[in-house]
Amino acid sequence: MKKVWPLWLGLFAGVAAVAAGLLVGANLQEGWQLAARYTARASYPLFLITFIASSLPRLHRAPWTMALLRDRRWWGLGFASCFFVHLLALLYYNWLINQFPPVGLLDRGVWAYAVLLAMVLTSTNSARRRLGRWWNVLHRVGMWGFFFIFVFSPYFDALLAFKIPSLNPLTDPYAYLGTAALVIRILAWRRSRV
Repeated sequence: MKKVWPLWLGLFAGVAAVAAGLLVGANLQEGWQLAARYTARASYPLFLITFIASSLPRLHRAPWTMALLRDRRWWGLGFASCFFVHLLALLYYNWLINQFPPVGLLDRGVWAYAVLLAMVLTSTNSARRRLGRWWNVLHRVGMWGFFFIFVFSPYFDALLAFKIPSLNPLTDPYAYLGTAALVIRILAWRRSRV
């Protein structure tokens, strides 16, 4: 039962991020806007752990990397629980500002949450056996899709509007973490090909 703790950590991180946003916000509307932002940020480390969990043991076999690999499913479910709290915060914020349904949710968000839900529902050994190679396709597409959403979405909207992004990827710690995770995945892939 103790390997389930990353799921509860994700749920706790999401609820704590909502509470922090509501505490810091000057009013209810700003509080929920911050809650939506903070829950997305709280989800990111949980996602990165899931993203690199299968790569780390190829680079460095140690008890902690093997534990990450063994519990990867639970880290993924922890990320999903936190990210679904993000969805609830985002929906409630957009309802408060009378912009419902949210525009951003209708383009990138719908497919992302549909894929995430499919990944959650297929996070069992029996689903993996039944889906066969399609399980790998679903989970690989989902992982890389979320990687690009987290790493590039802060810049994507600004670039589409021909504006300079408000965040600089050279100073953004989230971009650093994403780059580090990508390097780990590439190095592990190269090692498995040797």
